[in-house]
Amino acid sequence: MRDPYVLEDGTLKNKLGITDYQELRQAETDIGYVKLINANQELHEECTPEFLKRVHKHIFGDIFEWAGEYRTVPLYKTEIVIPGLSLEYAKPKDIETRLKSEMKKMKEFDWSGKGIDEITKNFSSFIAKMWRVHPFRDGNTRAILTFSSIFAKQHGFEMDMSSLVNHLGRVVDEETGRVTRYSLRDKLVLAALDEKDYPEPEHFEMLIKQAIENGINKKIEDLSEIIDR
Repeated sequence: MRDPYVLEDGTLKNKLGITDYQELRQAETDIGYVKLINANQELHEECTPEFLKRVHKHIFGDIFEWAGEYRTVPLYKTEIVIPGLSLEYAKPKDIETRLKSEMKKMKEFDWSGKGIDEITKNFSSFIAKMWRVHPFRDGNTRAILTFSSIFAKQHGFEMDMSSLVNHLGRVVDEETGRVTRYSLRDKLVLAALDEKDYPEPEHFEMLIKQAIENGINKKIEDLSEIIDR
C-alpha cells in the first residue's frame, strides 16, 4: 500500500516544500520547539482525544497539512532498542477508541495525596500506553508529551517540558558511531513493550521523575520571586 503521506524519496509531504529528510527533521525542531514549550500557556481545555488533536495541530500546523488529524494508514517503524523490529501500533480504525480508554483511566486515577515516586510510576505508564496508540503519522512523541504536561498541570503536579525536550534526540559519538545517550522515544519504546516482551519502563520513568521534580522546583522559585517583591 502506497503511503499517501510521503514523497517518492520517503520524506514526509510538507507545507515547506522540503524534499530532504534531515532538512525536514531540522525544520520540525526549529519551528515546533517554541510551540512545544508554550503550549501550557496557550492551551487550557479538558484533556480529551479532540484536545490531543488540537495540541498536535498547534505544534505542527505550520509544517503539515494533516496536522491534528489521525493517520489513515498502518505504521511500522523499526526501532534501534528492539533491534530492527517495530511495536504494533493501533490500527487506524481503533485509534479513537484506544485513546478514549487510556484517557479515561488517567482521569479516574486519584492523583491527590500521592508521593512523587507513585505519581511518576503511574503517570509514565499511562503516557507510554497512550503513546503506543500512535494516533498521528508523525510527531506523536512531542504531541503526547505536551498533552501529558497539560494534564499534569490540571491535576496538581507540573512537568518541566524543557528537560524532556533536551532528550528528544539520540546522541551518537561522531568517531565511533556508538550511541552515547538514547532518545526519549527510545525509552518510550522500551516502556511501551507488552509484558511478554519484558518492558523496561525505568529509563522513561527516570526522565518523567526529573521533569516533575524540575517542575516543582520552578514553581517554588516562582513563588519565592513573588514573595520577595
